Amino acid sequence: MDEVITTATQSFDDATHVFGDNGLSISWQAMLTRVAVAVLIVAAGLVVLFLLRKLLKRIFKTGQEGDGQQKTLYTLLSSLLSFAVYFAMGCMALSALGVNVESLLAVAGVGGLAIGFGCQTLVKDFVSGLFLWLEGHLKVGDVVTVGGLTGTVEKMALRTTSLRATNGNLYTVPNGDIRTVVNMTRDFRYALVDVTLSHNQDYRTAMDALQKAMVLLDEQEEDLEEAPRVVGIIGNDRFCVTIRIECKCDVEKCWDVERKIRLAALECLKKEGLLL
Repeated sequence: MDEVITTATQSFDDATHVFGDNGLSISWQAMLTRVAVAVLIVAAGLVVLFLLRKLLKRIFKTGQEGDGQQKTLYTLLSSLLSFAVYFAMGCMALSALGVNVESLLAVAGVGGLAIGFGCQTLVKDFVSGLFLWLEGHLKVGDVVTVGGLTGTVEKMALRTTSLRATNGNLYTVPNGDIRTVVNMTRDFRYALVDVTLSHNQDYRTAMDALQKAMVLLDEQEEDLEEAPRVVGIIGNDRFCVTIRIECKCDVEKCWDVERKIRLAALECLKKEGLLL
């Protein structure tokens, strides 16, 4: 019986020890201390990250209007900063737990070649995102079409770009998949309105009446930089003839100008009895 008690006691003592850095054992108290230090490191890292993000936001003043380039740079730097802080925080926390970080990084470096083949898409997204910003193809606030998706750029990160569609949908596009960018918010746009007439209508009379209506619209609306112009007939089919009206305008006002032109054109055609 004495031998059994002695064996059980020895087993209990052995169970209350774990192996440390020097190959010997340390108590559970020492392990809890390491865990507490690691938790404090993580908490401190999160606080530092929060403060750095607030500082970045204050530096770039992202709340102001007309600072799309600054917002873009802010989102990219914020993303890069997050990666750096999380990496440093992870290394310090592992070191506090007694993990040999240098050996771990060495092993990661050896395995990095194999992992790299599986991360080609990730690297491609990072590099593409960097060049998209450096070359200025798009920035936060731009209305663009990429990969068949149209929306306003809400966020540009190192790996992805977020677009908000007019119906509220949020699209997340990997930067590596962006091949062609159609940017609709640079310098100016043309408001385009197509009006259809049946084949038995007088086209010339309709175009003359529309041009007079556009001149009147220009006099009434201060937002228009110039009077809308009736381009002429741009198409026809077995059902109708299409007449186009165009107007050069500010990017932000394009859709509003199109609505005003469309309303003025419909009222004009109704007045002339030329509605389809």
